[in-house]
Formats: sequence, C-alpha cells, structure tokens
Amino acid sequence: MARIELPEIFQDGMMLQRDKTIKVWGTVTGAKRLRISLCNDMEEAEIHGVTFYCELSKQNAGVGLTLSIFVDEEEAPEVTISNISIGDIYIAAGQSNMEYFLRYDAHWNDIKKWERNDDIHMFNCKRIAFEGQKRELPDSGSWFLEHDFQWETFSAPGYSFARSLQPVIGVPVGVIGCNWGGTPACAWMDWSCFDEEPLHVFKEEYQQALSSMPEEEIKNKSMEGWAFEDSYEHQIDWRAMMYGMNEEDQKEWMERNAGDPAVLLGPYHHYRPSGLYETMLKKLAPFPVKGVLWYQGESDAGHADIYDKTFETMIRCWRKLWKDELPFLFVQLAPFGWWLGNDGNGYPAIRERQELVSKLVPGAYMISIMDLGMYEDIHPKEKIEVGERLALLARGKIYGEDILCESPEFIKAERIENKLILHFSDTGKSLTLKGEEIKSLKIWQGKQIKEIETFSLDTSVTLTFESLSEDPIEIQFAKEGYCEVNLFNEALLPVKPFSVVCL
Repeated sequence: MARIELPEIFQDGMMLQRDKTIKVWGTVTGAKRLRISLCNDMEEAEIHGVTFYCELSKQNAGVGLTLSIFVDEEEAPEVTISNISIGDIYIAAGQSNMEYFLRYDAHWNDIKKWERNDDIHMFNCKRIAFEGQKRELPDSGSWFLEHDFQWETFSAPGYSFARSLQPVIGVPVGVIGCNWGGTPACAWMDWSCFDEEPLHVFKEEYQQALSSMPEEEIKNKSMEGWAFEDSYEHQIDWRAMMYGMNEEDQKEWMERNAGDPAVLLGPYHHYRPSGLYETMLKKLAPFPVKGVLWYQGESDAGHADIYDKTFETMIRCWRKLWKDELPFLFVQLAPFGWWLGNDGNGYPAIRERQELVSKLVPGAYMISIMDLGMYEDIHPKEKIEVGERLALLARGKIYGEDILCESPEFIKAERIENKLILHFSDTGKSLTLKGEEIKSLKIWQGKQIKEIETFSLDTSVTLTFESLSEDPIEIQFAKEGYCEVNLFNEALLPVKPFSVVCL
C-alpha cells in the first residue's frame, strides 16, 4: 500500500503562487509511479528512492481548485487537496516585531469587528529550534482565514499587509509566517555564509559558546529551559509583558524572573547560526512565493557595523535557496529607548546599514516607521500601520503602480545668507508637519546648537536663523536610538534619518 507524505504547507485550504511553476515534493513508499494533477495539467513526478518531486505548469489566479496525486495506474487519487486558491504569497519573516501577535496590536478591538475577507490566507510555520524537538503548537502548521482561532496569534504586520494589498490587486493573497522573536539574522542563513569575513564572527562566537561547558550540561540546561519556555505559567506571564509595561513594571518583572531557566546558546537554541535556516526555512523551500516581508535587526545591534553585509548575504542566501530573485520588502527599525535591560543605542547604526542595503541590493526596498516608536517598549504596538506601509511599497515597487510609496530622503542642503534649505526626494506635492515644530532636527555650527527662528515647508524645508557664519554646519535628523519624528510627505510617510555637514 502506498504511503505519501507531503510538507505541511500542502493542505486543504492552501494557496499556490500564480504565474510561477508550481512545485510539489515529499516522500513516498509502496509506489513506482506518481502522477500529479491541477487545473487540467497532469505531470509525472520524479521518484528518487523515497523522495519525489514534480513541477506543474504556471497558473492564473483562481479559487476552489483541487490538486490530486495518483499512484501507479490507479484511476482514483491517493491524495486529494481541496479548496486551493491561487494568487500572490509572501513570507513574513524576522524576529519578534514581525512575529508580533495580532491580539497585541493597538487596534485589536477594532480589528476583531472587521468583516472576514476569504481571499486572505495565512499559515504559520512551526517554530522548531532543533531537529526532533516536540512542541505543542496548535496555532501553527495549518492554513487558516480571518477569525479562525489561529488568527489572533498571527503576525500583525503580515496580516495587515495582506488586508491592505488584497482589495487593490484583486486576487487571493497568502502570508506565510516564518519568524521567531529575538533571532539574529545569522540564524536564518546557511552555515557556508560564515566562512568569510566579516561574517565569520558569528561562527567564532558560537564555537566559543560551545566550548564554555560540557556538551551534556548544555543539553540538560537547554531542555530545562525549553520546558520552562513552553510552560503555561511562562506563556501567561510573557503575554502581560507583550501587551506593554512601563519601565518600573519591567524592572520588577526582571527581578521576579531573574532565576528562570534559560536555553543556552548551543545546538538547542533558536538563536544559533544557521539553526532556523535548517529547521524552518529549508522545510518551506522551494514552495514558490511572490516575495518576502522582513522585519528584523534588533538582535544584531551588537554587530551593527556589519549588518549591511549580514543582511545582503542573507538575501542572497534565500534567493539561492529558492532559485528565484525574490523581492524583499523590509522595515527600518523604529525609535526605541529601553526594554528589559536592552537599549536602542545601536539602532542608528543598524538603520544606516538598512538604508544602505535598500540602495545597493536590487529588489530590496525599505519602509521607515520612525514615527511609530515607543521609548519603553521594543515592540511598537501600531503594527497595522507597518503592514499598510509594506503594502503601499509593494504596490509601487512590485506591482508597478505610479504612487508615492517611499519615505522622503534627504538630498542636499544649501545656504542662502541666514537661511538653510533642506531638499528631499519623494515628498509629493509638499511636506507636512504634525505639530508646531520640527522634532528630532538638530543644527550645529561650531560647538553651538543653532536655534531656528522660523521655518517653512513645501517640497523642501527652509530654516531661518538669526545669523549664520561661514563655518561648516552640521545637520542631524532622527539619529538617536529613540526620537520623535513628525515630518512627513504627502502620503504621510515619515522623513528618513540623515546627517550631513554643509560647507
């Protein structure tokens, strides 16, 4: 009797990517021949030992379709997958701000009342840190729709992206959550990426951690840590943290939980280099998708100086794995001050390198959320806005709409007597200000901060001072770990951070 096993992504109610070759794979025993059909296209699968692989023709968008797998010469299908939709699928990847559950969003009470859109499909990859790990993850490993029980623990930015995009493009939209809180980018990369400088530092630090204690002790402590991590008591305690606490309550929480068991960096930790690439990402590839949504960087602040190389290499790694030049739509880190003993001091450098990637890597596009930060929380609660901006970016960069979809970027400064004029791209008809003064803008001449007498806005910002000498002028905008940005373009996208010396 034949036995066929497919990756979890293949289930009733699933989505497939339109306009790309459809790929089906898995394992089979007890069969010499497999035929796979979809939309009147039937193809023979290649069988090698116990594994099989099949490519089906590209298809247009559609709903209510069926994929069937036939064994040997049998006329009835051995496997039938029903209620398939075909449209555009995106992977929502990164760390906790992408993982961030919809139920924690600032708008959750309103979101719950929205009418269900059956053309939005979601799937959460199981968060497995090491091969053989057993975890109860009822909200993961299955396709679902809005208002299903898995919905409230799905990625808020990923869901918002789909909710914003689907009515515009008019075809089903799927989002696959493949993310995990706290993970550095190196966890999502192939091990070979660390062979050369400067990324070899991740391999060296990991090997140093492995040598810090015997392997058996690392395993025992890690299993104790996972038992605590997955316990009901910890999940309830952590849920209160994710809804948001002030600094005083956070310090009390840290003291109360100081002795909690922890997973040690090693073979059982989801932070380890290449760990989640092996246990999560590779299990998803080569499932065809339209592109990637990426929100990560907080855990790389300790290596901010090489984040552009890290992120660029990761993008190249994913594209190689999929054999597809997937577009990456990513989020520049929000303003942040302090949370659980961590601070945002390394964020300005990460933001600089994120913007560098958006300029140097083809098909990598960035949104700014410099107006959405929170001083006492690393997790800004307005995630719906994040998804909306990603969708706007997709419409402009992937779907080719002629719309304003990027934040204003500083171009140049010019001096005219006692005036300083700042020029920007992507302003639309005019820049706009929420408030009475431009926040997060600092001007130095010599050692003295120059007070702005008046300012005016159009597609540029004109600053008037009591006087300006001929000395160089240093300009900084939103360059702190935490800051407040209230200067926007016509599409209400915030001006990106910049610094420059005007001679």
